[in-house]
Amino acid sequence: MKRAAYILGLAGLAAVIALIARAGWQSVLAALAVAGPALLWLVPLRVVPIGLDAIGWRILLGPRDDRGRARWPVLLCVAIVREAVNRLLPVAGVGGELIGIRILVRRGIEAAPAAASVITEVVLTVLSLVLFAAFGLALFFASSGGNAPLHSIVLGVALTLPMPLACLWLIGEGRLAGWFARFAPLVAGGARNAPAWLQSMPALGSELSALVRRRGRLASAAMFQLAGIAAGSAETWLALRLLGHPIGVQTALIIESVTLFARNLAFAVPAGLGAQEAGIVLICSAVGLGQNAAIGLALAKRMREVLLGLPALAGWHLWESMRLRELPGAAGASK
Repeated sequence: MKRAAYILGLAGLAAVIALIARAGWQSVLAALAVAGPALLWLVPLRVVPIGLDAIGWRILLGPRDDRGRARWPVLLCVAIVREAVNRLLPVAGVGGELIGIRILVRRGIEAAPAAASVITEVVLTVLSLVLFAAFGLALFFASSGGNAPLHSIVLGVALTLPMPLACLWLIGEGRLAGWFARFAPLVAGGARNAPAWLQSMPALGSELSALVRRRGRLASAAMFQLAGIAAGSAETWLALRLLGHPIGVQTALIIESVTLFARNLAFAVPAGLGAQEAGIVLICSAVGLGQNAAIGLALAKRMREVLLGLPALAGWHLWESMRLRELPGAAGASK
């Protein structure tokens, strides 16, 4: 699994380099120079959509956190770490979720509720992404009358929509836990490295089924996730404005919707390398933006991922190290 992730990651990186070379390194760097240090505003701006998503996560986890071990500020930090792991490490787009469960368990949340909240949140996120992509495509076709290069995206949205709905049904029927038990060890690098919470499938299945039956909480969480995804369009709007290619809010929504969908469709590729850039180039061309603007936007997004993700990974590593020192016998073992 890890070897495949490295191969896909290298292939994606090669695609990114090819796109930049085709556009011309000098022109792309010149576009970035126009924006300058103002692009750093993309880093704190990213906290807004992640914060909205963390509210949705809190809604799902709240009933099983009576001691307040995972309130919104904690979940915000964990969500930033989850995104950093998925964006910067070769984990096939789901390793961050396993890390999120691990952190919650170490903070005193029971394993089954923690895992159930993350799994359900991921399913709702996929559903929200598909709905947002459909909304963006509807905006595009309403404003332009349709464009052939996006027909493949339309087909992808249509084919993907049943998946999150089927997952919600499987959760309600208690069947998703068994599938997740078979898949998670592959991500963890083998059955021996699988997290401990996977050993109690009946408890996880019960938590998942109970969570799905809370329809009001599911709807509220999905609304906050959808709001967070839409808020991410502000990054596209601001980045292109700073790069010297100002666009309207509607165009930013269209670009963001297609970009996110293309990236998550290629979830097996680490960090969506190549897929995100191809999606940006495709949709920017469709809305009338040049290749230099598209590549500049793609590089600005990657820059933000690194500048926000590296401190998050460092903070997570520090927290894990401090937790290890607090374990019984750790002090004696270090002598």
